Amino acid sequence: MNSRKPMQLRLPQELKEWIKAESDRNGNSQNSEVIRAIRAAKDRRSTVGSVGNIKMDQGDNARC
Repeated sequence: MNSRKPMQLRLPQELKEWIKAESDRNGNSQNSEVIRAIRAAKDRRSTVGSVGNIKMDQGDNARC
């Protein structure tokens, strides 16, 4: 049984164009590119390392 559920997603035009370009470049569907981008963001969020009281994320954004 498929555990995926449809979801309507409204994107700003520039993001829609970016997803289209990425899917063409990678030979993937637009849906696959959206999933890839969300998983990459999720992975970045879950690999936050800490240095003392300062937390650094993958984008080198410091949070105290």
